[in-house]
Amino acid sequence: MLPFNAKPIPHLSASPAQVAASWSREEPIVALIGNGKHSKWSRWSIIAPATGERLTLDGPEAMATLRARLQTNSKDSLLPNWIGYLGYELGLVIEPSVASIPTQAWPLVDLFWCEKALVHDSKTNDWWSVGEIDPPKISTPLSSSLSCSTLTDCADDASYIDAVKKTIEYIHAGDIFQANITRRFTSVIDGDIRSAALAMLDKQGGWFGAWIEFPEDGRFVLSMSPELFLQINGETGEIITRPMKGTRPEVESPETLLSSEKDAAELHMIVDLMRNDLGRVCEFGTIEVREARTIEKHPTVWQCVGEVRGKIRKDASICDVLEATFPAGSITGAPKIRAMQIIDKLEDSPRGPYCGAIGILGNSTMLNVGIRTALFTGSKDPANFHGTMTYSTGCGIVAESDPHAELAESEVKTHILHSLVGTIQKNSSEVN
Repeated sequence: MLPFNAKPIPHLSASPAQVAASWSREEPIVALIGNGKHSKWSRWSIIAPATGERLTLDGPEAMATLRARLQTNSKDSLLPNWIGYLGYELGLVIEPSVASIPTQAWPLVDLFWCEKALVHDSKTNDWWSVGEIDPPKISTPLSSSLSCSTLTDCADDASYIDAVKKTIEYIHAGDIFQANITRRFTSVIDGDIRSAALAMLDKQGGWFGAWIEFPEDGRFVLSMSPELFLQINGETGEIITRPMKGTRPEVESPETLLSSEKDAAELHMIVDLMRNDLGRVCEFGTIEVREARTIEKHPTVWQCVGEVRGKIRKDASICDVLEATFPAGSITGAPKIRAMQIIDKLEDSPRGPYCGAIGILGNSTMLNVGIRTALFTGSKDPANFHGTMTYSTGCGIVAESDPHAELAESEVKTHILHSLVGTIQKNSSEVN
């Protein structure tokens, strides 16, 4: 998957997050950081300057423009390639019957063309340079004074419980089988968010973590996602998706999750949805459910996951794949279009990069599902940031759902966010 001109970097032993943290503060970065120590799925990490051509798209023509640009630039290797995010509301462009595209702070698509990057292979613990780029001098980042206000629910517990109850009513009425309903939290942050974010990715991380800077607009994305949306091998056409459904806190026995019929039903519905989605662009007879349901340990939680594979038809492009699969079924529900319409009715603000997809986009693709994702908006300097952080969590609601249990699960999914806040507060106390 590496390009032919990748050159090994001998004697570089730092972790991907340490390399990213040592980058010049004068240069914005994109950093895809896989927690490869714990997963064969997150083998590659990529650190690149966010200084190449930028593709920022909004409005109803976003998908058509994206299609044109990817046909022009896309390669069969991971690099050079586009790196960034696709916002959840790009799904409204793909399926305009769902709802109108809302006005929001985050563009539907924001990508950088990355020709130069440092690439880490966790399987061999080797570093590679693509495009003749040199690694930074590895240093221990200086602590910076950081402060974080108390996390605030944008609505309240009662509002979320009410949304869950309404979703169950839709299910009983026969509209849907499942919908993923989310809630949002905010906090005011001052200080060095780059260092705090990269420290999180180094210690807690996510199998498909990311830190992406858009300093011109005062926007920054931290994703600690454990979920693989799409992995595409541009040379062979193999495509993999690994939807997740079912969560328990790490302090509980994993058997509690494995024995839950409700959680099993949640996942089986989405595995079936993703199997059907891939079937729209894959060769006949190649779709295979490799794993119907298995359990994995992720930072702060247990998760259940399925795995579906196929081989993309030769006449199908990456945008054909996106139009067939995006947004991921695990964060919509089933049937997808009706679930998205209900989400639009019950949620009062756009999701943006949260519940979208973050990573590499091209003939070779590696995209996460943008869950466990914090969005920062404010001042332009990530080392001296002042602004707000927004973090959202969601739960798959089915007929057997208990609204109060879903509320508790949504709070379990904030535990990794509390780790981030704890990192910020710890750094602040060390400085002061």
